[in-house]
Amino acid sequence: MATLTEVQKQADSLSEPDKEELLRHLLNTLPDAPLGPDDEEVARRVEEMESGAVQPISHDQFLAEVGRK
Repeated sequence: MATLTEVQKQADSLSEPDKEELLRHLLNTLPDAPLGPDDEEVARRVEEMESGAVQPISHDQFLAEVGRK
């Protein structure tokens, strides 16, 4: 079986249409992304915010807190 490095080198030499087809194939082999929160979870979070149990934060603050800014 070919190593990842060998496969990457082979992929680099493909034409653009072939690369696109390979990408489609590889994406189809990955598991689906997890679904977002269900309606009950959304309702619970809205209730927490409306009741004051939690305080909302801005998108910028969120990014800063998770270390992405």
